Amino acid sequence: MMTYIEAENYLNDIPRFSKKTTPENTKAILAALGHPESGQKFIHVAGTNGKGSVCAYTAQALEDNGYKVAMFTSPHLVRINERFKINGQDIDDETMLKAFHQVYDLFQGGHPELEHASYFEFIFLMGMLIFSWEKVDYTVLEVGLGGRMDATNVIEKPEVCVIASISLDHTEFLGDTPAQIASEKAGIIKAGVPVIYDANDAEAAAVIAAKAVEMGSPAYPVSREDLVITRADNDGVTYHFKDKAFDETEYSVRSVATYQAMNSALALTALKVAFPGLKDLAASVGKTQWGGRMEQILPGVYLDGGHNADGIAKFLETAHRLTCPGKKYLLFSVVVEKDYDKMMAELCEKSDFAGIVLAQMESYRALNVKEMYDTFVKHTDVPVVACGSVAEGVKRALSLKGQDDLLFIAGSLYLVGEVKEAVKNLD
Repeated sequence: MMTYIEAENYLNDIPRFSKKTTPENTKAILAALGHPESGQKFIHVAGTNGKGSVCAYTAQALEDNGYKVAMFTSPHLVRINERFKINGQDIDDETMLKAFHQVYDLFQGGHPELEHASYFEFIFLMGMLIFSWEKVDYTVLEVGLGGRMDATNVIEKPEVCVIASISLDHTEFLGDTPAQIASEKAGIIKAGVPVIYDANDAEAAAVIAAKAVEMGSPAYPVSREDLVITRADNDGVTYHFKDKAFDETEYSVRSVATYQAMNSALALTALKVAFPGLKDLAASVGKTQWGGRMEQILPGVYLDGGHNADGIAKFLETAHRLTCPGKKYLLFSVVVEKDYDKMMAELCEKSDFAGIVLAQMESYRALNVKEMYDTFVKHTDVPVVACGSVAEGVKRALSLKGQDDLLFIAGSLYLVGEVKEAVKNLD
């Protein structure tokens, strides 16, 4: 049997963005594994930004109501185990290795009809095994990329589907307009299964609504206009629904980001539709925390996973709103396949950062720090500093931050993981 590190290295050697295998291949592998997905009850969540948060709010509420809940999300921030949670806890290494080997062994001979799983497909298959062994009541399942052709879309009859915010990302795979991307996301809608969706982008919302009609699926749009924000400050956000079905209950999210109000509202609507008997939803929302989404990791230091143009826009909305008697600084890094020039232009043109620190991530997908520096200085006159590692970048950024200042960290979910590790190792 491989060690944990050997299994992790094997998975990391599978190309992330190679041509996907077909849904038929995923189904064939599940059949060879004994159909571990059979009997599981799923909440299926897609979207460009916010789907992980929607999963977290949904899973917490179900757990608080006495259910055993699995949650499958991506990417992980530090360790692969984070992708597989049971009642909020990462699975242990032994369970992870057991699942890894059951999938791995299929490709070592005896099943020549099976094409080797892609990276995400392999992880998804492991999750199906783990959650089957754990005999969970519900599995909250996050789409990896898109929806229609995603490995998770082999699930035939979820309890409810949720589609979070739609924006331009992974355009080389999903299309270059909100309508095209929404069409891919809407591919998770199943006949007769309720779908709750973010309706803030009219073009995307129209596509999802039309698909719901085609599939005979009850559709529940949610937009910012459906919410009344009653508090948004440096301590958090509180809101209630205009819809009287929610009894004007106040919901407080453990985040300074108003976008988390929207994500929790999507989850709450899905729960009201699919599980009308649940209790104390406000308490569940108030205790849910999803790492790296405007998460305060040190006093005055906020860590956000904004990693595309829409994510950066939402990040900046919150960064602007937070009161600060001193200066604001930014620590940034990004992966190479993003529209990083547009992201950096937004950060420079629509912010008041007094200084910017750039850090070289370890990921093979990371944009070279020199390229980041050369791009940033085209857009700003404020001081820009390039650091050769995230650990160095964290130390440099913290050295700039005074007691009355705020430090924001954004650009990539991979950066979130490396920053968390760096902070743990601070002197």
